Amino acid sequence: MGQFSVGVNTPALGDDGVHAAQALIASWHAGDQARKRKEPEPPRAALFAHAGVWLRKFGLAGGLDVEKLGSGRYELRVRSLRDLSATSNLSDVGAGVTQVLPVITLLLSAPAGSVVILEEPESHLHPLAQAELAELFSQVRQRGVQVIVETHSEHLFRRMQTLIAKGSTAPGDCALYFIDRAADGPRINHLVADDVGRIKNWPDKFFGDALGETREQTRLGFERRKHGGLTT
Repeated sequence: MGQFSVGVNTPALGDDGVHAAQALIASWHAGDQARKRKEPEPPRAALFAHAGVWLRKFGLAGGLDVEKLGSGRYELRVRSLRDLSATSNLSDVGAGVTQVLPVITLLLSAPAGSVVILEEPESHLHPLAQAELAELFSQVRQRGVQVIVETHSEHLFRRMQTLIAKGSTAPGDCALYFIDRAADGPRINHLVADDVGRIKNWPDKFFGDALGETREQTRLGFERRKHGGLTT
């Protein structure tokens, strides 16, 4: 897994990013050859470096590396977050890395005017990484890439609201929809966000009752402190 024999052309990623590892190795190889010739790195060499940066942002890995196996064959390796000198094969790292790396590679490789459709890209990712997906979507949107995402992640959704509030993403550049089940079939509801990311028409208990849970937790905390059952 993650091995590739470098040829002349960078391999196509495939519709589902199945060849992401090969494309990343080819990107690394292009940069490596340029450095050996003391030439400027070609544009396609940036893919490898940028993918490693996003893995660090997601808190999933310290970056990427490539190991030469001999006879023109190479293997993609994942750097440890805690020890950058330690690397692992893709098959030996967590499911989060192997699931999100094709997503990162597809988005970074997509040319302007592309449409990328993703189904639950947050699968196997911890909350921070889910939120950082929104940052990646916003960045590629600025390059003219449209991303259509089906997600159940509150963390991704909340970060997108924050990006709107920060001005990193305009409300007009980010359409949010909720699909509800009605008697006559599925119904698509457009969630309207204002210029600070507030949703004007939340469906009832869209993310459960987070405010109610916080209120109840606070009330119970005061009660326990009142009766000496909770220390700070």
